[in-house]
Amino acid sequence: MSPISSPPMTMVDFFESSRGTWLNRRAVHHLDHQDDEAADSNLVIEPFKADDPAVSRICEALNINTTNSTGGARFWWESNIKKGVRNDDYAAVVIDIPDNGNDRKGFLLRDVGYVEKQAVLSTYSFAEDGVLTITTRYDTNIGIERCWFVTDQIRMRVSSVQCLDGVAMTTYCTEFRCPTDADITAIAEHAKQMASNTSSHGA
Repeated sequence: MSPISSPPMTMVDFFESSRGTWLNRRAVHHLDHQDDEAADSNLVIEPFKADDPAVSRICEALNINTTNSTGGARFWWESNIKKGVRNDDYAAVVIDIPDNGNDRKGFLLRDVGYVEKQAVLSTYSFAEDGVLTITTRYDTNIGIERCWFVTDQIRMRVSSVQCLDGVAMTTYCTEFRCPTDADITAIAEHAKQMASNTSSHGA
């Protein structure tokens, strides 16, 4: 497994590199009552351009000028057993507004927050090694998430929720890119061709 050669360093590139369906394996630690949980799900990511209607809708909700937006992405969390089952209760839309002088940092506008179910404004920045840090301040807590690509096919995410009395929850995720139907068909055709070539040489 070779590491990613050139990690995305802008949110536009990060969303595009994340396009598709990912198998999300996560472990959640609730530090306030020493309770842990683990689960698998599918994370579906669909980037979109700045002319998508969601840009103006979410920017207006947060009183943000849409001029500098590069677009964004839609996210769905769904069962990894029932393909294609999407529940709006497990969905979010994120809008990217990069900094005017440095597109490696900026703001993310989200229609629904991960911690509190309300529209929120987050800040983000990319480190020199490509690690993305997203910070979201809610009314009573702060969410900090870091995400990076190990390879083109594997992402890592770690996050924490910090309340006034300390860290309340941490989450660790490993995400594996799922092949599309077209990928599977191409692999099958390649295998058939290899088998046919081997049979011909053997004859």
